[in-house]
Amino acid sequence: MKDILALFKEGEIRFDEAQERILQLFYEQGENFMLDLSRQERLGFPEVVYAGGKDEQDLVEIAREMLSKNGMVFISSLDAAKEEILRTQFQDFRIEKQGRIMVIEGQCDAPGKKGVCGIITAGTSDISYAKECELILTHLGVEIISSYDVGVAGIHRPFFSLKQVRSAEVLIILAGMEGMLPTLMASLTDKPVIAVPTPVGYGIGRNGTGALMTMLQSCVPGVVVVNIGNTVGAAAAALRVLLAIRKE
Repeated sequence: MKDILALFKEGEIRFDEAQERILQLFYEQGENFMLDLSRQERLGFPEVVYAGGKDEQDLVEIAREMLSKNGMVFISSLDAAKEEILRTQFQDFRIEKQGRIMVIEGQCDAPGKKGVCGIITAGTSDISYAKECELILTHLGVEIISSYDVGVAGIHRPFFSLKQVRSAEVLIILAGMEGMLPTLMASLTDKPVIAVPTPVGYGIGRNGTGALMTMLQSCVPGVVVVNIGNTVGAAAAALRVLLAIRKE
């Protein structure tokens, strides 16, 4: 970028050309997409490709471009048909999948260690969502301590869970049903808490709305809440916290 700005300053290229060259440093453009290849450098968290609604050929092309530039690509909201296509197209790459999220990995440097995240679920039914967070964060260099099925239906269990994750620097807590666990945990620890409502339950809250409303109305200050099932957002928030800690 410095070279481009120097050329502009010296009058060797015009403003429009300088702008175009700078954009090309950060983005890779296809016919139907523009990839943000420098997002991890800017934010510490890479672009995650959302598969829902995308044409299968576009999805393959996007994954191929990101692999060629970054050596790894995360893909979210996969259905069975698109998963099969990706596994066929990238069968020579290392592929891992948890829940709705896949990572395809080629030649890339091992990530540096970025801290410890505790991932806690209220119920066993929330574990598939927790695994999505774990998949993303592990591949970005975060150590994970997991504690499952510790919801408030057994009030002793959250206390046991906090002992399990005592060395974590940030907590992601996932809960469906009434979504009470993040509030309870946040009242017992000074660690940052990221709450993830899951679409687990029945009746009025069966789509996660009950858990979301409870978490948003938490009387414990400082609880961060993401959208229903938004494990990508939760992982990104946890990583931002860990990176901020390391800057100090």
